[in-house]
Amino acid sequence: MKNTCLLIFALALLILGCGKEGLPIDPKKDILGKWELIQQGTSLENLFDVDPNGYTEFIDETSYRFYNYQTEEFDDGDYTLNDSSLTFFYYAVENGQVVDTIPVKYFYTFKDHKTLVLDIDASAIFRTFIYKKID
Repeated sequence: MKNTCLLIFALALLILGCGKEGLPIDPKKDILGKWELIQQGTSLENLFDVDPNGYTEFIDETSYRFYNYQTEEFDDGDYTLNDSSLTFFYYAVENGQVVDTIPVKYFYTFKDHKTLVLDIDASAIFRTFIYKKID
């Protein structure tokens, strides 16, 4: 009986311990879902916490939308993801027509399946952004 209890306990630990954390990161799959900005700064060594003002949801392999908590509105856009960079495409719209496309490129790394680090590929006050998955 004692051995049976130990076996059941060991199996339970094995099953509960085999979550997504042990799986390899697949950026094209792991990026999908809702993400909130939780930290930003000039580098990984100089970050500060921020209160999220919304979330970015990666809907599929090319589309995202940003939801603003205050205005309760969505802004839609497109993105590309390759082995080292994530590029957002922002659209300037006038009278319902896209008049300009502004690409903004970031280098990305996943710390784990629920933490995304973006470093902007441009001169900026804040260059590093940490996002946490919220769904």
